[in-house]
Amino acid sequence: MSYLIMQKTAKFRNLVLGLSALLFLSCKQEVLDVAPAEEALITSNQDQLPVASAEKSTGIKIVSCMEVNDTNPLNNLSLTLKNSGKPLVDMVILFSSNINYDQQTGKVRVTHNDNVTHLLENKDKYLKPLKDRGMKVILSILGNHDRAGVANLDEQTARDFASEIRNVCATYDLDGVFFDDEYSRYENPPPPGFVTPSYRAAARLCYETKMAMPEKLVMVYVYSLTGDFGGANAIPQAQAGAYIDYALHDYLASFDLSTRYPGLPRSGWGMSSGEYALNRYPTTAALQNLRSGGYGAHLIFAFDPNRANFSSRQMPALQNIASILFDDELVFDTTHRYTKDW
Repeated sequence: MSYLIMQKTAKFRNLVLGLSALLFLSCKQEVLDVAPAEEALITSNQDQLPVASAEKSTGIKIVSCMEVNDTNPLNNLSLTLKNSGKPLVDMVILFSSNINYDQQTGKVRVTHNDNVTHLLENKDKYLKPLKDRGMKVILSILGNHDRAGVANLDEQTARDFASEIRNVCATYDLDGVFFDDEYSRYENPPPPGFVTPSYRAAARLCYETKMAMPEKLVMVYVYSLTGDFGGANAIPQAQAGAYIDYALHDYLASFDLSTRYPGLPRSGWGMSSGEYALNRYPTTAALQNLRSGGYGAHLIFAFDPNRANFSSRQMPALQNIASILFDDELVFDTTHRYTKDW
């Protein structure tokens, strides 16, 4: 490294001497061409510009699970904290893509409805602005009324499905996956490639997904068969904390998760989730407990500033989050109020 610095210093000194000579000989020379080495250095410095971050003082993550069949995810840009200037939301979950069985190939696939497809295929318009503000974009995987679900794949099927999730995340520059065990029609006895639905099978899928994309987030809903990976439900490969990044409670729940996801620290527990379409919001005491207890996340489901209850119910709930969890004031930017435009 010392040699490189000396070499660049010498180049710079020679460049300055040459420039001085040119200025001395002719006052008409006004533009100096940048040598390739210096140009490369400039480009390198530009590449090292800091990436935007939504990280806030208390470290608590706000996870916005968006019903994208009805709501434009860009609305998350409208929520900012006054003092820190940070976005309120840290992660945006696109709810939801699905797990389905392909009758023609006999494979389990990731499928997207028309709404999710539009957002993914137009990611520069709908997802990149979120990432540019430091938010992570997560794909939800939900059952879809056939034999395939997140809790009944055998080991090889789980491994193959995890590989497909990895490819989807890579293709659309997504930051992780959120598993929700609902709406599958599990078959009994299980057909080839499947097992009897169980917590352990759901845990195995999460494990295989983390192994397939260790740099991405793996998140679960504390509900149904994704709700307990401890004790008899544990897989032999690893504790839940080794392959789960966040476990997000069902609406308003706040019970202890240490035995359900062994090894997952409190920083990975999402407590006292709110349901903004049904006016189910955490109390002031619940939010205070979230912060004082050292818990790391809070889920808001179905936030939508264009819904009739926004001013009267959603906004006060969001203001409480800003005040109690971050000692800050919420700013709602009306210029970032987006309707569903597809």
